[in-house]
Amino acid sequence: CPPCWDPTYLVEMGCPRSEHGVDWFAFLEEACRVCPPKDVCEMQPASDQLVSRMQQVFAEDTAYQCLPGLLSALIVSAQFFLLETKMPPELEQLFHENRSLSPFPFHTLQYSLYANMVPARLMTCDKSLWDDMANKYVPRVHPEHSGRCGMVYDDRTLVYKCRSRRPFIELPRRNDILHSIQCPTLDDISLDPAMAEKLQKYGTRASTPSESCQSSKGMWRQPMSDVHKCVLISVAHLLDFRPGQLVLDWGSGCGHKLTWAKALFDVDGVGLDVEGGAVAWARQHSAGVFCHADGRKLDWLPNGAFDHVISYAALYHMSQTDQCHTGIQLLRKLRIGGRAWFGWNQAFSMNAWEWQRCFKNASSFTELPQSDVQEMDHMAVDFQGIEDGFLFSPNPEVAGKHYLYQFPAFSVILTRLA
Repeated sequence: CPPCWDPTYLVEMGCPRSEHGVDWFAFLEEACRVCPPKDVCEMQPASDQLVSRMQQVFAEDTAYQCLPGLLSALIVSAQFFLLETKMPPELEQLFHENRSLSPFPFHTLQYSLYANMVPARLMTCDKSLWDDMANKYVPRVHPEHSGRCGMVYDDRTLVYKCRSRRPFIELPRRNDILHSIQCPTLDDISLDPAMAEKLQKYGTRASTPSESCQSSKGMWRQPMSDVHKCVLISVAHLLDFRPGQLVLDWGSGCGHKLTWAKALFDVDGVGLDVEGGAVAWARQHSAGVFCHADGRKLDWLPNGAFDHVISYAALYHMSQTDQCHTGIQLLRKLRIGGRAWFGWNQAFSMNAWEWQRCFKNASSFTELPQSDVQEMDHMAVDFQGIEDGFLFSPNPEVAGKHYLYQFPAFSVILTRLA
């Protein structure tokens, strides 16, 4: 690709110097000045001139010959303004393609990132994280207004609550643990054909970020990020997330939950997922440390290091033996007094009584490694099970209507006692 601000290349692409009052050379120069390649542009007032030139592009309803310039202007508008208008299908399709807009310092996938998502740093508990949270995004959803969430705090209230707690929390930050974690190599991932086929749909979704991680769908087939945010906020209160604590997310997908957790509750997160495309996106746009890993092999994570473990709609994909084996490992990662939540378990895969038996009578799982049985002999756990519809929805009517709340979905809540 040519370097940014190369008007010669712009001419070769068929862009005139100016058309309909828009000076494309000047727009290119200004974009290159304040927008790092494939990254967020500098905030205003540094970018005032760029925004002004972008507004010139859309001052009239007219067609432009300079397609990369038009697409770049749309990306700038999506970063700085809340877009409500529907663009023509032919333009929308261009933004689903994975292509550079060189010599402009933009990429087509940036549009869905800015149009569908919101910068996480706009509302964070720790105001000093402004620079660290640059280019971190979460879906633009408001569960408090959806009528589908029993907990109706908005972001501002959650952040103010977190800030009011921070001066009185005497918990040392666990940055040393966070920075010491080394992700395993890809050689450690081994899936049998049946499991690989079951997870194939997630790989397909992750391959199109504009339809997955950069949308309200995430790794699901329907837009449900408002419910996912509701779940995270509810679990954060249930487990009592405190500023400075360390959370492990097993099956973290795009990393949205850990980003909400960092912004709204000031906890640090480690996420792991078997889907490499989702992990790659999370490493770039979510808050935390993210590892591409086989979740059944957790020796690379330190024992007793985490204050909380969360997992949503992930464990049920495995056999009962693997679910129990993984659950015991996750319990081992908790500090004494730490709490875990496994959500959207499916009774047809492993019901709550079987989960309780895993932790209370592990030897009854005849195919479980003997080392797991011995581990449980030395650990003590408080066990709770509850249907998700009673944990997250505002009333039974909503619980019966929404896919994520319906029976047989249930949660397991653990406290490590010893």
